[in-house]
Amino acid sequence: MLAEFIAATRAEPFVWGQNDCALWCASAVAHVTGIDPAGDLRGRYASRFECRQIVMDAGGLMSLIAPRMVGFAPLTGDGVAVLQIGRQTLCGLILEGRAVMRLERGLRIADEFKILAGWSWSQ
Repeated sequence: MLAEFIAATRAEPFVWGQNDCALWCASAVAHVTGIDPAGDLRGRYASRFECRQIVMDAGGLMSLIAPRMVGFAPLTGDGVAVLQIGRQTLCGLILEGRAVMRLERGLRIADEFKILAGWSWSQ
């Protein structure tokens, strides 16, 4: 189901507060499970600065994302994760051992990354 979601949303534009890296991942969770873990964040910010402020107020990306994923199983196989890629921490989808992220310039696929935390669901 994740591969279908990625293919269906590949051409959608990156929009802060609607379809950025974290909200795109939340949309994937909603697509697969019917549960939107970030519904309360959608439309709350409209710029990188506003997004960063929400993340900082929460104590970091992990502190913002992890409580929203309570009830999901730890990552085994495909799912959603908070990733470290180089010096960046961001949200991504894990599909067949690769990380897929929505960035301002489009989708990025990475083979080298560190999973800081991740969650799976039954499909």
